[in-house]
Amino acid sequence: MKRKMAVILLLVCMAVAGCTAKGTGNEGDTEAAERMEDESAKSGVTDGEAGRDENAQQQRQAEPEAAVQEEDMEDSMLYRDAVLTREAPEDKVSILVQPSVLRTYSSYYYTPGGVDQEWLRQFMDSLPAGGESGTGLQKGLKETGWQIAYGDKCFMAFEGGYLQWSDVDEKGDFAEYFTEAPKLCDYIQIMLQEKLGYTSFEPADIKDIVSARLDIRSFSAGNELYSQTITDKEALKLLEGWFSNAEYIYGGADCGNQCACLELALADGSAVCLSMAVDSCSNFGINGVYYDYRPVSDWDNREFFELFDEILWDWN
Repeated sequence: MKRKMAVILLLVCMAVAGCTAKGTGNEGDTEAAERMEDESAKSGVTDGEAGRDENAQQQRQAEPEAAVQEEDMEDSMLYRDAVLTREAPEDKVSILVQPSVLRTYSSYYYTPGGVDQEWLRQFMDSLPAGGESGTGLQKGLKETGWQIAYGDKCFMAFEGGYLQWSDVDEKGDFAEYFTEAPKLCDYIQIMLQEKLGYTSFEPADIKDIVSARLDIRSFSAGNELYSQTITDKEALKLLEGWFSNAEYIYGGADCGNQCACLELALADGSAVCLSMAVDSCSNFGINGVYYDYRPVSDWDNREFFELFDEILWDWN
């Protein structure tokens, strides 16, 4: 039974392979390696610190990712040749991600191996136990769409190289901490882009849509897997107006976004995927960063779903 479930999950992932965010094309390993080396050089990371010399690069490319046994695949996902898991190993550094594809669960953990794991563990172990204490310190900053899981802590990352996490202070009270770690954040962002095609995308860049493909499996679609592509210019203009003006939501969303993936093909040849809410909420995610696209205050997303008239909706 477990073997059958693993095959089904793999087939579902293959069926929705069209849902790939902008910048997730097949980039060469050499180009990715050069980006990593350049970032290390800019950050002042030595070969010993980063493990990014030529030999380390060859070792990293040759080493497989952390292996997951076949019997564990029911709660895992194969994504761009990397295994994403539902649980993070306690003794390793893992990255919590929400790739913009049709998926079973909202979030998964990516656990790098080889020199990446070694470098990340050394860096995390060197972080101070506490940073600046207080709430609201992230105001004005935007999430990266990924978080770091290590030991019993989870660190939310923000653009600009900032981390926020919760812990118990010296008095035994619950506290929030905030610190700068640009070297660590840059390293992880480049690694995720290389391994998972996990890139950022600004809604304002959603322009000149030439087609929109919706893949969905949710209660609103009778729990059946549906896929429909629309090219009607008026409908695409509606989508562009809604999405390009969307506003960032701090803290993400929990609206069944993993159940619907909208791939927008743009006139410049690029594409962006949106993880659409499947309830009445008008929001979407782009690789873990969420936005509200409601055009007016009393609007829900039924008008969006009705554009895809070949899908049998169940609104009861």
